Amino acid sequence: MRTSYENGVLVACKGMVLAFDAAGDRLDVSLRCITHAHIDHAMKTNDPNTLMSAETYELLKVTGRLKRSADTLEFEKTIDIGSVKLTAVNAGHILGSCQYVIECEGTTLLFSGDINVHDTLITKAAKPVNADFMILEATYGDPNFLFPDREAIYSKIVKWICECLKSDKIPAFKAYLFGKSQELIKLVNEYLDIPVVVCDTVAKACEVYKKFGIDLSYFRESTAAGKELLKTGECVYVSNHRTYIPLNRKMKWATATGWALRYSFESYDAAFPLSSHADFMGLISHVEACMPRRVYTMHGYSKRLAKELERRGLAATALESAGAFVSLIRKEK
Repeated sequence: MRTSYENGVLVACKGMVLAFDAAGDRLDVSLRCITHAHIDHAMKTNDPNTLMSAETYELLKVTGRLKRSADTLEFEKTIDIGSVKLTAVNAGHILGSCQYVIECEGTTLLFSGDINVHDTLITKAAKPVNADFMILEATYGDPNFLFPDREAIYSKIVKWICECLKSDKIPAFKAYLFGKSQELIKLVNEYLDIPVVVCDTVAKACEVYKKFGIDLSYFRESTAAGKELLKTGECVYVSNHRTYIPLNRKMKWATATGWALRYSFESYDAAFPLSSHADFMGLISHVEACMPRRVYTMHGYSKRLAKELERRGLAATALESAGAFVSLIRKEK
């Protein structure tokens, strides 16, 4: 088995080439595997022989980017692609996000794209899988990114919402269409007795979450009920874009992202370090739980994370600096 890094990852084994979140135009790709619905990972979704979870398929249909049918794979199910066995397991990042286990020639490789190792209000933590080799995204693979306890962040968000309402201002959030928007809606549903109004785009995404068993309560901005709530100001507003809404009441805007831990968002009234990603220690704990003989890091702080894993006695290499192809063979110590 060999792997290469080309705006994503290509894994070759016995004449089969599997592409994971890869954007390149390779005519010899046997199967394209999508880890989740965020646009920077859902590349080439309309190419033939594309695989993803059923949840990812439905979310991509909402964006209008998916123009054809695609094969879907349930979590914990294994399929045969020629001489390769492929299994999807939960990644904990957003609805339908998955890691892929590739088995070929007696060797196992775990491809982990974006992961989250903690439960949230709408997702379960990523599942660790023992594998010979592992490829891991290092988005927050730097020791400066150690996220506070999630419940503490939830508490601060709730406090900010209450302060906005007391000052006669509508608390508004700009959040990712998939994942963060739904978590904020669920947070308000669970912790506050106040309605949530969402833009129509977020509402369409929420319908997919509801289809797969995530209970969310909200009003569409375009409905009479949604317009009335915004008029009275007794609501929380959630959108995937910051927009001006002509109202008698002022709005205060917040964002929720892991980058708020290190960077300022001066154009916002508040920024909360709520992330759908694992932080520095979360990435390390996931690697340790999977117990690979070697791990390859990619994207983000890949070199910094690899260095720390090496310091902890784990064989690790940043995939970007590992050469065009890396051979994954069982005899490696």
